Amino acid sequence: MSRPRFLADECTFARTVQFMRGLGFHVERIQDSGLRGAADSVVFRKAQEAESVLVTNDRGFGNTGTYPPSSHYGVIVLKIRAEPESVRSVHRVLRELLESEVRFEGTLFIVDANKYRRRKTA
Repeated sequence: MSRPRFLADECTFARTVQFMRGLGFHVERIQDSGLRGAADSVVFRKAQEAESVLVTNDRGFGNTGTYPPSSHYGVIVLKIRAEPESVRSVHRVLRELLESEVRFEGTLFIVDANKYRRRKTA
């Protein structure tokens, strides 16, 4: 099974993108696609077109009514603040997720400083 590709939303911290790349993952930033300031629907569509897991700090992408897990290649919502301790803690849990999970498609992951949760397609 090939490694997943990731698309980082504009609100995703640059240090999170660097962290994921440092773990060996391919992470494209939405800004690099010329979509700076794009609406959530455009960001979501770009992730699907690129067959990428969307990584975001925008909790709106956790709305399974708007973004049902069955409609995407995976979404990771990071509950993260700019403070260094929050970033370190969330990155630790994000590493656990990336090292443990093999299937992202059809799954919403919520990552906070203590754990990650998943919601899959029924």
